[in-house]
Amino acid sequence: MRFNPGPGFGGHCIPLDPFYLAWKARETGEAPKFIELAGDINVRMPRYVVEKLQLGLNERKKSVKGSKILILGIAYKKDIDDPRESPAFEIIEELLRLGAVVSYHDPHIPVAPQMRSWPDLPAMTSEPLTAETIGAADAVVVVTDHTAVDYALLARLAPLIIDTRGVYRQSAPNIVKA
Repeated sequence: MRFNPGPGFGGHCIPLDPFYLAWKARETGEAPKFIELAGDINVRMPRYVVEKLQLGLNERKKSVKGSKILILGIAYKKDIDDPRESPAFEIIEELLRLGAVVSYHDPHIPVAPQMRSWPDLPAMTSEPLTAETIGAADAVVVVTDHTAVDYALLARLAPLIIDTRGVYRQSAPNIVKA
């Protein structure tokens, strides 16, 4: 007997948007408080990440304005090429508003697409993740933890890393967990 899973098998049965899931739950008479709370936290996370970056730069006597920030990963999740719903774009928008010089590296997305929610973002292409690129950045923000990234190289060369994905288990002076 062969098992053929349906379309909801493999992590595709729960919608990306927790607010949509909460709306569907309310249709059945459920009170989705926990789902709505998770959605509220998700909405606030990009601003929290920017605040962690500001604090990390301040400790190094730098401001966001004029700092070179490398965003690591703009895909929505690990090892895919889909940027829809990625928090990276909101982080990029906020950093640009604050005067940062922003670039990104994503091995799965060589050219950042125009996004409906962020129509004013400048055209961007993925920078190679080299010693020179890392060394030129004032900070690196790990938004998507792709497996193709050399995190040991990043830890050795980046003056400041904001780790939003928990890729670094050991603490280090240049790593801030967010």
